[in-house]
Amino acid sequence: MAMASYDPVTPAEFKAAKPQFASVPDETVQMYLDMAGLWVDKSWPERLYRPGVIAATCHLMTLEGLGSDAESQGQASGAAQYQSIKSGELTLTRYQKAAGDMSFADWLGQTKCGEFFLQLLSMAKAGPRVAMGGVRGGCPSPYAKDWPGPAYGWPGVFGGL
Repeated sequence: MAMASYDPVTPAEFKAAKPQFASVPDETVQMYLDMAGLWVDKSWPERLYRPGVIAATCHLMTLEGLGSDAESQGQASGAAQYQSIKSGELTLTRYQKAAGDMSFADWLGQTKCGEFFLQLLSMAKAGPRVAMGGVRGGCPSPYAKDWPGPAYGWPGVFGGL
């Protein structure tokens, strides 16, 4: 059954896209799908919405070590927290960056799904944009700096202050 673009992603659809989470209970998957909604909503372009929800959910679940893949298992065991591991005369080196020092991009970079989500996020939200629908006269440029104002009820936001 084909899903409309903004229909909620179901646990079954998520598991079909990310089979490493097939053994996770649907209630748990739904909880993470709901959390992904904090980042991905209907302001995203329709064609990026479903991949965005799936990638964000995958990232969150991988960080929790819920998948059967090596990346999830590395998170679950704590091995992903180490920069280097040596066996003979044991040497373990943890990453030095504290969670409070981590940028959003660094946090997403901890998993492959997070890296993919960051790419989707930049496609969905990067750069200034101006909505042109129904505006008489319009703006000759898609850049916010060229908008003569008033914009969205805010007089002089993009010039003429």
